[in-house]
Amino acid sequence: MEGFFQSSSKFFHRAGLSPNSLSVIGFVLSLIAATFYWGGLSGWEWAGAILVLLVGSFFDAVDGAMARKYARVSKFGGVLDSVLDRLGEIALYAGLIAGSLVQPWIGIWALSAALMVSYVRARVGVEGVTLKGIGIAERPERLLILIVATLFWPLSHSVLAGGVLLVAVLSSITVASRLYRASVVLSRA
Repeated sequence: MEGFFQSSSKFFHRAGLSPNSLSVIGFVLSLIAATFYWGGLSGWEWAGAILVLLVGSFFDAVDGAMARKYARVSKFGGVLDSVLDRLGEIALYAGLIAGSLVQPWIGIWALSAALMVSYVRARVGVEGVTLKGIGIAERPERLLILIVATLFWPLSHSVLAGGVLLVAVLSSITVASRLYRASVVLSRA
């Protein structure tokens, strides 16, 4: 997939956009999707949420690929991307809860577990352990589950709640997997 995203980044590079600007665009799209959720997904908001999540996910993948392809990787860019990704997830789950699309306990569990997936990776990284790819619910997988659950929402409103619950469970398993991996690696050191 990296080759596809790097190829796609050519258009944005030629348009004069930077990887950081793509990160900001992806974040703004997350806010728009959150607004659609907050509105309750009535009428066109359902299709809008799916479209905006798909496009936002694309920007989320292209920003890093563009940075690597055009040697524009920077420490600040990595920080900005991570912070905006977390803020975007907070907005999405807040929108789901505020729109009464999921029970608050499910939304809070999913949000907390999703944030902990990233936190554990960052915290263990400080200790010199790389956890990328460890676990089954990194951000792309969480977004994919949310997109699919939103897609099937008109068939049964419980599908969206089930998708968010799945994000919560898989993210919790990912946190446990990462903690286990960290304990194994760090206990050898």
